[in-house]
Amino acid sequence: MSSDLRAMIREVLREELAARGVGRPSSAPQVREESVSIGSDAELAAFARRILALAGDSKARADIESGRHVFRLAGGGSRPAPAVEAYERAQPKQNFSPVSFERGLVNEREIRNLPEGITVIRIGKTVRLTPLAQDELRRLGIKIERAKS
Repeated sequence: MSSDLRAMIREVLREELAARGVGRPSSAPQVREESVSIGSDAELAAFARRILALAGDSKARADIESGRHVFRLAGGGSRPAPAVEAYERAQPKQNFSPVSFERGLVNEREIRNLPEGITVIRIGKTVRLTPLAQDELRRLGIKIERAKS
């Protein structure tokens, strides 16, 4: 199927879904900001525990990794220190662990919402991918590993 035809189908679907009130497109991605105050060792330890708890939830972890959940220092500390900024730039791109889909139908939106750096997705034996999801995986260079049992 040609890319022009796919684009036309996507546009028609968006218009029809919007007319029915389903999946209203937002003008900007939803970003959650959390203000953090770190003025003592106890507050730093509490923040580290909060991050560990969030990392246990795969959706929250993906939101943090993709920049949809950001942390801001309370009191206006909006720019990182130069040493921290240089350290962050020097870090190589991380190769994140594969994302898993255990059941159901995976669509294009779910693929587009994967965090950056994902190179492999794992899917269960009964999982199905829509043709647009397959195209998006191909475009992004993401490999699929299907469960054997």
